[in-house]
Amino acid sequence: MKKLPFMMLAFCLATPTFAQSTQTSADLVKTAHYRHAYQSMTTLPDWVTRATATSSPAETLKQNGKTYLVGHLCKPHDCADNQLDVVFSDKDKATWGLLSRRYGKTLYQMPLGEPDPDTLAALTASYNKNNPDDQVK
Repeated sequence: MKKLPFMMLAFCLATPTFAQSTQTSADLVKTAHYRHAYQSMTTLPDWVTRATATSSPAETLKQNGKTYLVGHLCKPHDCADNQLDVVFSDKDKATWGLLSRRYGKTLYQMPLGEPDPDTLAALTASYNKNNPDDQVK
């Protein structure tokens, strides 16, 4: 009989942990508590979405029999740490990008628009051309 209070206490202590483990990440994202923070995390920087950036003239790229325009943008007054390279396909009306952000000495890059390997190579080449000291491979 002495075991019963101990077992009830153990069950009560374990119940909150069990309840927390049943929530999926998708469930948490939909809650009022996390919805705004999640949306903020998944939003591109304002200088990217509004194209309020410093930029250079786009260059023509011929690849696999198609013609593309390749451009480079950066955040005004913070170009070294915030850049976006873009490939525009006039025929397909498609666009792909490579968002590059530096925090301290660490460079983080995120492809945008699901570029194929050749397009990603063109984006990386554009980044390297505009950042000869970095030379990301």
